[in-house]
Amino acid sequence: MNIQINKITATEALVDSLKERIINCEFEPGDKLPSEQSFLKEYNVSRLTLREALAKLAAWGVIQVKHGKGAYISESLSIPALDSVLIPMFPQKNSDRMNELVEARNMIESEITAKVALKRTKKDIIKLEKLLKYDNQIITSAEKFAEQDLAFHLTLSEMAGNDFFHAIYQALHHQIHSFLVQYAKSITDWKEALERHIPILEAIIEQDEEKARTIAREHARICASYIYQYNEMSPIEATSMPS
Repeated sequence: MNIQINKITATEALVDSLKERIINCEFEPGDKLPSEQSFLKEYNVSRLTLREALAKLAAWGVIQVKHGKGAYISESLSIPALDSVLIPMFPQKNSDRMNELVEARNMIESEITAKVALKRTKKDIIKLEKLLKYDNQIITSAEKFAEQDLAFHLTLSEMAGNDFFHAIYQALHHQIHSFLVQYAKSITDWKEALERHIPILEAIIEQDEEKARTIAREHARICASYIYQYNEMSPIEATSMPS
């Protein structure tokens, strides 16, 4: 029996090697990478291969190339790298994927909201209140509604103070935005839809962690139910997911 294997290029092999060394903490966040000459000698590859590998790592946000100074390991989480993993998911085209996205939103947003409820400040509350003000001069399309709705949730993820939560939520940006555009198209009253976030804000103001968590979960399920109804997707599994 012959097992087919994928051949990889020298660039891909070099990228894999560098990623492995970073994962194993040989190079840590903020560290400057060895010089180009050092890498060329160590790996015995062409200058073009090395530069292509570094360019790929930079595009993923794994390293940062500073002109005239060299390459450094990024000190922040890589949104492009996380986002690229999610590109083939296409939840808007597949009801099963949609269910999975709703479940992911339920889990992530509920924990983000609970954390914000514990640590929110007066300044945070004012900022969130502004994001829930409906202006029909601004929200003129499903896209505009989705942008304001997503801005509220992205702001919560930032306020939670957990870089991993925030990075994961940012990586889901395109998927959730598409979800919210569909949601906006499935409803007739955008003002009412925006105001559905108010109970979330009230729980945050009360600093009621469990209430905030529960309401955030319910909110994502309700939004999904409108989309399923609009698209005539069945079964509506989102409405049966546990709180």
